[in-house]
Order: sequence, then C-alpha cells, then structure tokens
Amino acid sequence: MPNRVSILIVDDEESVRDSLYNWFLDDGYRVETSENAKKALSLLHEKEFAIVLADIKMPGMDGMEMHRRIRALPKVPIVIIMTAFASVDTAVQALKEGAFDYVTKPFDPDDLSHLIRNAATQVALKAENENLKQSMSTLVDVEDIIGAVSYTHL
Repeated sequence: MPNRVSILIVDDEESVRDSLYNWFLDDGYRVETSENAKKALSLLHEKEFAIVLADIKMPGMDGMEMHRRIRALPKVPIVIIMTAFASVDTAVQALKEGAFDYVTKPFDPDDLSHLIRNAATQVALKAENENLKQSMSTLVDVEDIIGAVSYTHL
C-alpha cells in the first residue's frame, strides 16, 4: 500500500523536511517537500497528494491557514498538523477544522510511522469506497434485471 500513497511534507526547517523525506521514502511512500505554504498549495493544484504533513509555524502563511485552503480543493488530502510549540488550543482548533491528527516535535519515529500507516489505510478505504460507488452507479436499473422465481409446493 505505501508505494501508492503520496505524501507532501511542508516545513520551513530543511532538517525536518529532509529527515521526513528520507524516512518515508525508505518506507516506500512517494514523497515531495515544500519549504512554505504558498509553494505547497501550488504543488497541490498541480498534483494529487494523499497525505500532507504541515508545520503550523512558517513564515508567510501558517499551516492552519494552509489547511483551510486545502479543504477548498476538489480532492482533499488527509492533513496532519506538526508543531514544536504545542498547545491544547491549537490542537483542538486543528482537529475541529478537520485535521487527521496533530503531532509535536520532536517526533517519536514509531508513533509517526504508525500515524502515517493509519492515514494511508484511511486513504485506501476512501478510494475503495469511491470505486464501489462508481461500480454501483454503472449497474443496470432494477427493471432491466430478468430472473426466474421457483416455488416449491409442499
């Protein structure tokens, strides 16, 4: 599953971007990075990403505003908010606004990998659900189905 899932990492710290990039690339995901929200939004208009890992505090547009703009896209990726400055208020706000999760730096590698696997599973389930809806919409009308009923008399 990971090789079909694409991740966009948005963080103004190069060391964080590089670490996460190599980490998820090694796990088999398709990964791209962006150093700011404006560039990330541009990438999201060009390509589809299944998961976006976005830092809250970045110069220019912050991660929360970027998340609000992401939600207006035709195909909305799963967004996970990252921060080194955790607060209950921002965590609650992020989750209320539809973030998949909220994680604090420094990351526990196992916890973050588990979170991304859960997000990837949700992406796969959503895709499967869409495929089933497509299949259902192409079925013929009930009136077009011909069948035989057999009755047994006892």
